[in-house]
Amino acid sequence: MSSNELNFLEGLVYLSKKDKILGKVIKEIKPEEPEKRDPNFEALVRIISGQQLSSAAASTIFNRLKDFLGKNEITPQLIKECIPQQILKCGLSNAKTKYILNLADLFLVEPNFLHELKDKESKEIIEVLQKIKGIGIWSASIFALFYLNHSNVFGWGDISIKKAIRLLYGEDQEMEHERIIEITSKWTPYRSTACIVLWKWLDEGAIKFS
Repeated sequence: MSSNELNFLEGLVYLSKKDKILGKVIKEIKPEEPEKRDPNFEALVRIISGQQLSSAAASTIFNRLKDFLGKNEITPQLIKECIPQQILKCGLSNAKTKYILNLADLFLVEPNFLHELKDKESKEIIEVLQKIKGIGIWSASIFALFYLNHSNVFGWGDISIKKAIRLLYGEDQEMEHERIIEITSKWTPYRSTACIVLWKWLDEGAIKFS
């Protein structure tokens, strides 16, 4: 295991010791390690198609695209064989359709693009991915966290993560960037595990503690 790679159970132990509030959440919901996901072109298509959508809506649209393509792994070649109207009919917006088509062009020109990312540090990976039109900090962070399995990625721009922090740490108003950094700094080097815990906590109904 590289120094970047997520050790989920080790992260749970570390977070429980470093953050009493997060420790209570971990004890209550008993989060499980997420399944490994392949870091490929399809992964980025899935992330782009799901931007600013609920999990259910994102899955529906992505599955329509998969069905249209014959449920095969989505590749740059398959995308480039489509006309934009076919992708739009799956439920993607004009902007997301353009982003996915442009992404396919990039991968056809640079087929080793993702392979060259794998050994980089999380910060550099996120910076490189954000240079691609249609991929912001949220999308880049999700890819580094779930698909490259990096241990210290925080989901900047994720509304659910921000909501969970506000509810757990008693923030009544819109949270300042500096306050989020203050709360999350103690989670390093396991911020990825912390995000997974917070998402799970919200999915479980945001259980309150006395």
